[in-house]
Amino acid sequence: MLLSREDIQAAIELGQLLVDPFDLDDGNIQPSSIDLRLDSTLKIQSATPVGGITLEPESLDIQDLLDRFTDQVDISGNRSWRLEPFRFVIGTTLETVGLPLHLAGRVEGRSSLARLGIGVHITAPKIDPGFRNKITLEIHNLGPWTIALRGGMPICTLMVEQLSPNPPMDRDGRREDSGR
Repeated sequence: MLLSREDIQAAIELGQLLVDPFDLDDGNIQPSSIDLRLDSTLKIQSATPVGGITLEPESLDIQDLLDRFTDQVDISGNRSWRLEPFRFVIGTTLETVGLPLHLAGRVEGRSSLARLGIGVHITAPKIDPGFRNKITLEIHNLGPWTIALRGGMPICTLMVEQLSPNPPMDRDGRREDSGR
């Protein structure tokens, strides 16, 4: 079941759903989602050429690859980074998101950016129960225009779903009928 605005707000107020920093008065809760913002650090492909990547899950260290072959760019304050057509950049949400074991999430792009050709993930929208971190975004520009990315700009939306079947949970994410 997809949580409504009222359910999202209640989950945040009860401490079941963490979105930090978050201000309930900012209008960032939509009828069925929460708007999230872009953090101030981007990882862009460096000029160092990569000869090829062998996709063997047991030996591929994605974080090491990103650390070696991307450069960090600071887009805080009045700074921005220009995402050229057909370019790709990795970012994160400004907000840390925490999901209890009875909720899952799905991150999606904002329609206003999608109409310009901007996507915020490449087939990786799922946020698992128990997740607690900033959400990694694979931002790509499929449109014909260069888009300025700025820290703090609204970049994506998070939909929250309750897992089913599922007995009610208490504030700490434990089953109310567990006797603990």
